[in-house]
This record gives sequence, structure tokens and C-alpha cells, in this order.
Amino acid sequence: MRVRRLVAALSLVSALPFTACVKTPPPHERALINNELCVQEMAKGDLTRAETFCDLGLEFSPQYADLWSNKGVIARYAGRNDDAKKHFIKALRYNQEHLQAYQNLGGIYLEEGAYGKAHDNFRRALKVNPDNLESRYNLALALMKMGKLDESRKELRTLLAVNPGIADAHHTLGVIAYAEGEYDEAGEHLLRATQLVQNSPQMWHDLGTVLMELGRFPEAREAFGNCAQLDEKNSNCINNLALAQRKTALTDAAFKEIKDTQQAENSAPALYMLARQYREKGLLAEEEATYRKCVKLDSKYAACHYGLFELFSEAHKREHATIACKNFLKYGTSEEFPTEYQTCERFLSDATF
Repeated sequence: MRVRRLVAALSLVSALPFTACVKTPPPHERALINNELCVQEMAKGDLTRAETFCDLGLEFSPQYADLWSNKGVIARYAGRNDDAKKHFIKALRYNQEHLQAYQNLGGIYLEEGAYGKAHDNFRRALKVNPDNLESRYNLALALMKMGKLDESRKELRTLLAVNPGIADAHHTLGVIAYAEGEYDEAGEHLLRATQLVQNSPQMWHDLGTVLMELGRFPEAREAFGNCAQLDEKNSNCINNLALAQRKTALTDAAFKEIKDTQQAENSAPALYMLARQYREKGLLAEEEATYRKCVKLDSKYAACHYGLFELFSEAHKREHATIACKNFLKYGTSEEFPTEYQTCERFLSDATF
């Protein structure tokens, strides 16, 4: 279950500009009918007709809080937050226990960064109905934004005690734990969040970030991969996926043993073999660095010059590729490297290679 919605509320709190409850008469029958029509048109997405019915209802019962609250929701949908706030405040003037108005007003303040006002409205919503999960979750968000992490954590745990399947609550607890350096706890909550909601790029990204901190690189690679698959334009996930792949390859136990052995040998053939291992794993920066170390150790080792030629030609760095190719032809022979020799000669003779 997720709790952030824009139903009779947009999960989006402040001292209200009234001091006493206004006694309101029962709504006129025509006001009730028009309120229902207003809600139906909102559900269809026709805000103009919805507002027309709300306004007509207010002609019959100008103090009917539900109509003012629905006018606030319409304004909120239309992006007129200032109007929305006025309507929600008016709804609360006529009914100080109007849950929807508190929720929406708090949501607007939360979006605007007025976290104290948001907090107050969500608190009032919970006084109306302590079982309202949406209000409790948004209160936790407001507390987190105010830096009151312990209080936020308490509200989120209360929420999960009632319903342990709320992904957003697990996600937010994970974010709080991460901010406090509690990576194991953060990982547990974020893993649970992605199990509950598998189509959220943000949750997968945050899980991957925590797993990187824990050194669990293969799992982080999978998390960032899921994020990138869900959101192909998410540069953070794409970049972190590449980093996780690199970390996974570098920390692989079998590869680490090969790397340590070949680096310890510190010969041109050993470095060449290590560079090829990097190539197989897609670690191009490490591959290039190892070839360079190889030719520095033995400038006449042709295979490493050819390796550099491959890298540079694939990267369309023609000037660098040309130098590497010439060095290869200088120190290698066609008998020892028949295919490579032919490829290099063709590269030098064909400017459009």
C-alpha cells in the first residue's frame, strides 16, 4: 500500500486565521446534489464543470465545507495554490474537523517548504482521525524535513505497526537511517520498499546507493540496473550502474587473485594478460592504464602497443591510435601477429578506417 494520493486529498500545516468555530446550518439538499456532481466531474478530469457544480452548490449553502474543500482540490489540480489555500481555510472555518482540508492544506505547505505549517495541519488531521495513514505519513515527512528525525521515525514506525506493507514508510525510514550512517538498517528498509513497490526508479536508486556503501556491489549493480530500466534517462542510475559494474569486477574474488598474481610478477606478458582481463570485464580505463604500464616497463612489447591501438581506434582517437599502431609495427612481426599486423597496416593506409 502506498499512502501518497490526490483523492479527497493531495498528500501534500499553519495557524488558521480564525479563533472560533462557526456554527453552520445543515447543507441544502441541492447543495448535496451539486457537491456529488462536482466530485463526479473531478473524477472525469473536467475541472471546469466540476467548479461550476461546486459554485452552484454554494449558492444554496455558502457555508458548506465540503464544497469549499472540493473547490480547493480543483484549484490545486489547476496549479492555483494560492486560491486552493484560501478555499481550504474557508472549509476549515465552517468545519474545524474537515480531514480533507487539513490534508490538502498541509500538502501544499509541504511542497512549498513551509514545513512547520505543514506539520501543524497534519497534526490537526490526526486529531480528527488518528487512524488516517496518509496524514501520519505526511506528518513524518514534514518532521524529517524539519530535521526532527527521531520524531519522524516514531511516526513511521507507528504507521508500519498498523500496516507493515507501506512501501513509502520503509523508504523514508531507509533515507533517515542512511542520513545517520546506519547503512545496515537503511538497506533493510529500502530492500523491503523495493519488494513492495518494484516500479519506482527512486527506490531502486536509493537501495543501490546504500548497497554501494555496504560494499555489496553485485546487488547494487542489480538495483541501479532496475532503476535504469525503469527510467532510461535517469543519469544518476546510469552513471552509478557503470560504477557498480566496475566495483563488482574489481572485487570479484577470482579476478582479484589473478590481478594480484600478475601485478606481483610485474612483467610485460603478465601485464598484457591482466589488461585483457580488464577488457573482458569492460573496465576500459584500467585496461588502458595497464597497457601503458606494460610499455613503460618494456617499450618493445608489441602486444601492449596493439592493445592501446585497439582502445584508441574504438574510441575514435585517431592520432593516438596512429602512434600506437606505428609502435606495434615497429616492434611486432607479421609472422607473430598476422591478423593484427594486417589490421594495423590497413588502418594506416586507409584514412576512413
